[in-house]
Amino acid sequence: MFKKSTILLFVFVMMLSVVPMATAQDAECEGDVTLTYWHHWGGNRIPLMEAQIAAFEEANPGICVDDVFLPWDNRLENLLTSIAAENPPDVTMFGRQDLPFFAATESIIPLDDFMEADGITADMFVPSEFVGNVYNGQTWMLPQPTGGALNIVWYNADHLAEAGIEEFPETWEETLEVLEALRVGDGGFLDRVGFNPMATGGSMPPFLVWLNANGQDWISEDLRTVTINNEPAVEALEFMKAAVEINFGIEELNAFWDSTGEFDQLPIVLELASAEMNGSWTLFQLEEHAETLNYGVAPIPYGPSGSADRRGSTWGGWGYMVPQNAAHPEEAWELVKWLTTEIEDVGACWFLQQQQRPSPLVDCDGYLKDGETHPRAETILGVAALDNTANISPVQPQADEIINRMVDDVMFGDKTPQEALADAEAEIQALLNEFWADFG
Repeated sequence: MFKKSTILLFVFVMMLSVVPMATAQDAECEGDVTLTYWHHWGGNRIPLMEAQIAAFEEANPGICVDDVFLPWDNRLENLLTSIAAENPPDVTMFGRQDLPFFAATESIIPLDDFMEADGITADMFVPSEFVGNVYNGQTWMLPQPTGGALNIVWYNADHLAEAGIEEFPETWEETLEVLEALRVGDGGFLDRVGFNPMATGGSMPPFLVWLNANGQDWISEDLRTVTINNEPAVEALEFMKAAVEINFGIEELNAFWDSTGEFDQLPIVLELASAEMNGSWTLFQLEEHAETLNYGVAPIPYGPSGSADRRGSTWGGWGYMVPQNAAHPEEAWELVKWLTTEIEDVGACWFLQQQQRPSPLVDCDGYLKDGETHPRAETILGVAALDNTANISPVQPQADEIINRMVDDVMFGDKTPQEALADAEAEIQALLNEFWADFG
């Protein structure tokens, strides 16, 4: 079992507030078992999730699902608190980037026995998608959707044309040259952002996104040594700082960005940004909320130490797992299996096809909807092909906080890039050393 002192300390550090949860249980379902299921599929994905759950209940008589939508904020705090209190959900949507800590502390249960009994095998999934679900030789969760195609540039082609720009820049140097032409505003106040380097797709800290695009891994392959105190990392922070300053500084950029819409009402949808870095799910949002937008798709720019064939990052990605102390683990597995492997019915493949986004399942074409492949599929998958798989540490949530604080120190002028990187590397390394001393 896990070291209780370690997980309780983790809970204490993170648990500053717990967000109330709204539930939407199907009143028509009658069964001997009711599963509690937590997820984060908001916006225009809510009806898709409801349809998927209804199909599961119909295919599995006797099992009902209490469908609970959780906001992104405090998701790990909620989960760790429920596990420590021995009252977790039966199934929860979970980030592969958070897996190492939860697996090492045995806060979740391995799925290998369930998989073997039902013929669910690793080769059903794209290899790069499946590997992130395995820790110490055991499978702890199954993926849905992909962990790649997170860092895609979606740009307003009309804005670029008005500024005399034919296509989105390839390099950091070129990007900085055009940002001022794309920015709209005067007197130090923004009316439109050209491109915000602080906003990226998925949960990967923006600094790590840019470090990856500059050809540098942030941690060693064995996950024991942090590697951010170097010249490529300095270049990444300097690029971020320069782009922020073009947009009138970090305070104005943050204030402006925070005032834009959320999820469905993206800055690019509202035409408050000429370009936005976001994931493959953005296609679904643009199709539904920006039908007249003339937009293009491009890979993110690469840095002076990087190369054109390494742009975005495959980083974690969502999946589903069964927490330790779940009340109904066997029935919970049935729901996990439906959400991640069901091809024919209204399940895993259908859910992604409705959103027109790539699937981790080998036999599912996520862009094939109603017999037709989306015309943007080839371009988006071409951008995703430039992804590099980024390593995830067993202390990732704490490391992310340190990294984001480090970036703030540089953006607000409290430290030089060199000072901030040295301090952050030392702090994360100390956490890693402590973790490996405890868990080997």
